[in-house]
Amino acid sequence: MPRKKRQRISLHEEGNTIVLDMGPIEIWDGADLALLRETVSRQVEMEKRESISFAMQPVKYVPSGFFGMLLDCFDRGIEIHLLAPNEHVQKMLWFQRFFATKDGVNFFLHSGPSEEIPHDQPLPWASEDDRHTWDANESKRPRVPSLYRT
Repeated sequence: MPRKKRQRISLHEEGNTIVLDMGPIEIWDGADLALLRETVSRQVEMEKRESISFAMQPVKYVPSGFFGMLLDCFDRGIEIHLLAPNEHVQKMLWFQRFFATKDGVNFFLHSGPSEEIPHDQPLPWASEDDRHTWDANESKRPRVPSLYRT
């Protein structure tokens, strides 16, 4: 019978922030996210923390709900930091759009890009292949919108 993995987060203070560290887990799943959410909630509501950091060195994948949790905290005025996220996390779209760095290693959550994201053209960071696909699909779209097919 497989052994249950032990769910554990280590907490330690670093300056004015509390650091949450999941240890060597590379892929966070729903159970990890639930534990993180519970811990973050306790830190914000009971401990009245104003800054929370996440040790991200070994992490290669996080569930999409992680970013939602971070935004919930950010909307409440909590500073959010990701400490040394690896290239896998840095390539995620939400990371690229909502995190910035001052030292090239640690990142902080901000309110998002100042420019509008276009909905009627390829995204600015799209690869050449993606742009080609966009152009091919664009040529298939009707030029005049219609409610009825003819």
